[in-house]
Amino acid sequence: MTIYYFNPDNDLALASGEAHYTAPPRAEQLRRDLQLLPCWLAGPGNAVLCDDVTQQTWVEAQGLRVTLIDRRQLADLPDDVTFRPWGWSAAMQWRLMHWGVNQTLLPTPGQIRQWRQLSHRQTTIAIHNHVSQVLGTKLCPSPVELTTLEQVTAFATAHTGCYIKAPWSGSGRGILRAIDPHATDFVQRAAGALRRQGSVLCEQAYDRATDFAVEMECAHNRATVRGYSVFESDFHSQYAGGVVAGRDVLRQAITSAFPDFDAVEQAVLQAVTSIVAPHYEGALGVDMLLFRQGGRPLGLNPCVELNLRTTMGHLTVALADRHHLSGRFAIKSAALLRADDIPLTPVAADTVLVAVLTARDEHAHRVLSSW
Repeated sequence: MTIYYFNPDNDLALASGEAHYTAPPRAEQLRRDLQLLPCWLAGPGNAVLCDDVTQQTWVEAQGLRVTLIDRRQLADLPDDVTFRPWGWSAAMQWRLMHWGVNQTLLPTPGQIRQWRQLSHRQTTIAIHNHVSQVLGTKLCPSPVELTTLEQVTAFATAHTGCYIKAPWSGSGRGILRAIDPHATDFVQRAAGALRRQGSVLCEQAYDRATDFAVEMECAHNRATVRGYSVFESDFHSQYAGGVVAGRDVLRQAITSAFPDFDAVEQAVLQAVTSIVAPHYEGALGVDMLLFRQGGRPLGLNPCVELNLRTTMGHLTVALADRHHLSGRFAIKSAALLRADDIPLTPVAADTVLVAVLTARDEHAHRVLSSW
């Protein structure tokens, strides 16, 4: 049996690096409200760790054959149990041990340190370089790692609107847009990132056409493709929602926009197999970007982000391929739910955030509405 757990603060925990890291209130609210989201990922016979097992009735009402367990049940687990949190960090490992899980069922401290290092944005540079080597050409400029405020200011001045990224961050956190590299707020935040993490990654901005990702799994020293996600992000690079559609539909859309995608995908797969897979087992996603080039064919950035964890893209893949749903997935305020929003997580009187699917075809709408 595999036990799933939703810890959306994983990127913040990695940035901290501390076993006793505490999630900020907003991240804890997200965890509480969406803690049953992994029920859509966990296959029959598996379990989801949550706060309230009485929600089992909600799970069964969705037709999901998943068991809910709480922390009180963790001390008496069989030896063949595996854990699959949203992401691994020293904090996640400590929490599970603190809740009574036998240490032999968890990754070692050495593995956790290695996975944290692989999550550093330096890995995106390595993937860019590997892809360029395989293809024999550079698809776009690679990110550069800088260590002083003077270097960052110079890069931002030379590349208007560029992105400055802390080495460990995700979902828009720790990402600065350099509209005015001499503005007090920008200088203070860039200096803070350098002080806390020792460097930042700087990337040129592109005229964004489409954000998408190749969702992968690493096992037995190999990376394999699990599916694709096409998603929306806002000005600050925060996830805003994703398309729920079949694998073939999404892949066709990507290859139609960028005919050489087959070669790029294989190069990225080779890069992940070479750089990541020998040291990591589990879910990961490689975010990519199609961008406009002033009347020329679309360009492609083969690695905007490497997310060494489960992603919302893995969820949209599962919703389409395993549960045969379609539409638009998003996380929104429970107060703003509309009639055509189908909740994918429970909604109670005190719920602040809810995951929803807005169905785009009558079949999907009819199936979901019947739940």
